[in-house]
Amino acid sequence: MGHPSMHSWAHSITPGWMTKTKSLEPHIDEPGYVKEMLQKGENPKELLLEECKPKCTHWKEKLERCEKQLVTIIKINPTKSCLYPFRDYTTCVEACVQPVIHNNLVIE
Repeated sequence: MGHPSMHSWAHSITPGWMTKTKSLEPHIDEPGYVKEMLQKGENPKELLLEECKPKCTHWKEKLERCEKQLVTIIKINPTKSCLYPFRDYTTCVEACVQPVIHNNLVIE
């Protein structure tokens, strides 16, 4: 596993490395349509994305702030991006969606 302080050290020098954050793991009550759609062979992911997005408004707002600031910053430094705020937002939404789908998959 390594030394306990190794995790914080690696976090500080590794771009994109994230510590586990509860706000990136929202949950929703399972909508009734999930089982029905999966039984019909349909993918409920698009509908679940819409259900989960409101759970991630904190990350969406951070992304929108970054995108507004980027308009000015990119003129000075064209290498800047909003990759990490975008990653945080999509991570939040996916972490909400995936367990709902995964918990309903049937392995034959």
